[in-house]
Amino acid sequence: MFSALQAELKSSARLRLGLALIVAVLWVYGLLLLRDAQGSLQQQHRSASVKLARLQAGTKEGDWAARLESAQTLQSQLESRLWRGDTLGLARAALQDHLNQQMQLAGISRPVVTMGTADEDTKRADSKDVRVTEDLWRVKAKLLCDFNPASLNKLLVQLASQQRGVVVESLRVTKEPVPRVEAVLLAYFQKPDSAAKSAP
Repeated sequence: MFSALQAELKSSARLRLGLALIVAVLWVYGLLLLRDAQGSLQQQHRSASVKLARLQAGTKEGDWAARLESAQTLQSQLESRLWRGDTLGLARAALQDHLNQQMQLAGISRPVVTMGTADEDTKRADSKDVRVTEDLWRVKAKLLCDFNPASLNKLLVQLASQQRGVVVESLRVTKEPVPRVEAVLLAYFQKPDSAAKSAP
């Protein structure tokens, strides 16, 4: 069989040319694969070099104890802004009372506060944009009220300046038939067992 193929190659110039073209195409394809692999390896090497340079710069820096202390101070400041709740129901009631008081102080007219369902509050935030740890409750409230720019601005300033944080997740103003505001507000409550763990 090999001798027959060899005889065919000797006798047919087109077969030799076709075989040479196939070998050339395979050779060029191999070169392209090698070039792509080299580019990928160079990119990996560059990123590894950057990471190594950062690590080396970090190891040369001292005062890790001071950094740890400042990080712990920042953590305690952030944790002090969290709400505390013994149960999810009490947490929801506390947020609703707080919002009602703040709306009354701001002079909001015809307010309606609807608390999120228990499923919404306890649902894990699996999306990439929001991550909530296991030791927090994410309590949601929906606020509907008449649109008055001065009162709304006063309410938002009051919520932002409070010790306990309330986050405005969304805010929508509609014009028809009566100008109304719809806002979704969030508060993060520290669960009682996690508060005991973080206490010094």
